Amino acid sequence: MLSKKLFLVLILTFTLSMFMLGCDDDDNGSGDTVDETALLLAAGDAYFGSYLTTAGESPNISITELYGLLTDTDTTNDPYLLDFRSESDFNAGHINGAVHMSLSELPDAVDTLPTDKTIVTICYMGQTASHAAAFINLIAQDPDYSGLHARNLLFGMSAVGTPSGPYIQNWVNTIATDEWVDQLETTPHTATQTYDLPTINTGENTLAEILKARWTEYLTSNGNWANLTNTADVFVNNSNYFIINYWPQSEYENPGHIPGAYCFPPKTSIQSDADLNKLPLDQDIIVYCYTGQTSAQLAAYLRLLGYKAWSLAWGVNGFAYHALDGIGHQYSPPVDDHSAILWTP
Repeated sequence: MLSKKLFLVLILTFTLSMFMLGCDDDDNGSGDTVDETALLLAAGDAYFGSYLTTAGESPNISITELYGLLTDTDTTNDPYLLDFRSESDFNAGHINGAVHMSLSELPDAVDTLPTDKTIVTICYMGQTASHAAAFINLIAQDPDYSGLHARNLLFGMSAVGTPSGPYIQNWVNTIATDEWVDQLETTPHTATQTYDLPTINTGENTLAEILKARWTEYLTSNGNWANLTNTADVFVNNSNYFIINYWPQSEYENPGHIPGAYCFPPKTSIQSDADLNKLPLDQDIIVYCYTGQTSAQLAAYLRLLGYKAWSLAWGVNGFAYHALDGIGHQYSPPVDDHSAILWTP
């Protein structure tokens, strides 16, 4: 029979051995935690640093290009279409082959999306679908999703059909006025104050799962919408906002920008090592571009990081349409008949 002293020694020895085994496991990395912020920042740097899909495509596709792909004799190049409009509008008519989806369904659906086809995201005017395209192209930076690549249908269903189409008037009404064209300024502003970068902590271990968790949080906390339509408030109360002009410097200066806006050129700014630390975490950030579609992609990314970012819907098209004369990126009602690719009940 073991003495009490020997019994205690054996218990102590066993306890110490388990402790040392645990230390060995930690040394081997099994107890390492994932730097979620670094993963998400690396994905954003990769995508917005090139602003190309993983297939090397531009993130917007025109109706002319899409129509050509859907009507040629090569069915292997047909994109996979996701329609983010309301279910009732989808059922009233959509592009042939499109699948209806909501933004909230996207995190689960992304596991079933094809990696051998271009995914085209569609909405009414190109704003909401741009958020979806950004999510897909960010998650494509995860090795397990590397084949995914998405493009937003430029101007959405407002680009489809004929001038009497049901959604065209949305954009026509938006560009009908140059209400703020005389309020643009050409004086440059430089953001000099720096801030801490956001910290992401979802408890997930992969980029894809982190993005899914952040996307769900983004939709839950922001009512599914990060597009701002109150242009007048941005001009009148511009000091309330940190305003990003997401243009090249030359166009920031001519034709000009919203008073007080800072120029953050696409591809070279809003990177973890370039200018991202100039964005405040505690102030509403307004991002705008030519049409509101590129800015919608960037605003979605900033929201995923934790910034209070908003995309100015319709961009400069919506408040100074003719300031873009000679530059381009202007909406024009379609003159071609695209009924060959449309399904109607």
